[in-house]
Amino acid sequence: MVCSDESGTKLTADLDADGRLDEIRDPHRSGDATVVFSRATTAVEVRVGEARTVWQKARSALVPDTATRGAFGDFDGDGYLDLALFHSRRDVGDSTASHLPVHELRYGPLARDLSGSRTRHIDVARASFVSDARATDENHDGRAELQVFQSVGDGGLGRYTGRHTEDGLTLGDEPVDYTGTAGPDDLPSGWRDFGICVYPTA
Repeated sequence: MVCSDESGTKLTADLDADGRLDEIRDPHRSGDATVVFSRATTAVEVRVGEARTVWQKARSALVPDTATRGAFGDFDGDGYLDLALFHSRRDVGDSTASHLPVHELRYGPLARDLSGSRTRHIDVARASFVSDARATDENHDGRAELQVFQSVGDGGLGRYTGRHTEDGLTLGDEPVDYTGTAGPDDLPSGWRDFGICVYPTA
């Protein structure tokens, strides 16, 4: 079961395949989501910003003004949610910063530290700042598309779309459109592409 609330900002799924439904919350659609893992008596919260490995954190320890973004979706169509994870440096003035050490797909089921059952690099054409990452399923084929809002300089963002094939997940070389900021009005359906949750009534 993978479904969204009416706002498209909360996704419900069994992320770690333990038989309990978990929640992914991204109220601002910023790619900085919080995952709430359900347990027998309590819940565990993990933010996307905490998902990098020790080695990945060490690589960027001395790099200023960086950010982590992630998108959850079933990119390979196997029924488990995956995590597309990015870590990059924000622009310096109007110039793009070329620092994108993390651009990887973590295949589900995901562990409670958001590590994957396996990991593969996402092929990207640019190493500039990733402002936002989202997942859609616009053609409703059961395979999510990756939507990445990435800096193109001068304060602008390009939206790059990626789809999973037998060769992995690859972002397009050219933006499908441009925007000044990545806000809720960009791809307004949010996670609603995955279907709205319907719960049984008494």
